[in-house]
Amino acid sequence: MSKAAYLEWYKAGSHAVRSACEQGVAAAEKAEHHFTDADAKALATEGKGMLGRHQQAFVGFLTDIGEQPNDFVDQIMKGIGEGVGLSLQAADEPEIVDVAVVTGEQTGLHYFIAAYGAHGAAAKALDMPAHAETLNRMIDECSALDRRYTEVAVASVNPAAAA
Repeated sequence: MSKAAYLEWYKAGSHAVRSACEQGVAAAEKAEHHFTDADAKALATEGKGMLGRHQQAFVGFLTDIGEQPNDFVDQIMKGIGEGVGLSLQAADEPEIVDVAVVTGEQTGLHYFIAAYGAHGAAAKALDMPAHAETLNRMIDECSALDRRYTEVAVASVNPAAAA
């Protein structure tokens, strides 16, 4: 792969992940309204803010490489959202809704961790160390939020659903 082709992949991927962040903000906002567990609701609020910052970081990355954000819709994140919607339709009790939403939030976070990792490696290879450093920090933020969702699920959401 030539460097020019790799940069084109990085640009296209940055548009996609920026879109995924935008969709993640909307999903976190919906999660805030669905959650009955107070700790999970607080994590959704935190995630919404975090993904808003991440979206702005991708706008900055795109600007740095001479691109303007476009209207591209990330299909992977769209699919995650549709899957969570189907899961919510199957949840007929508030405690099960909490399980479904935690699962959806964590699935989204795992996608971000993977996407940011791929882009961080590309940024490093393309000699964009500031992008790579920012992406590594974003991975750390997503990983920390994911761990806290797991803690809430284990401590309260799952036991409530199983009761």
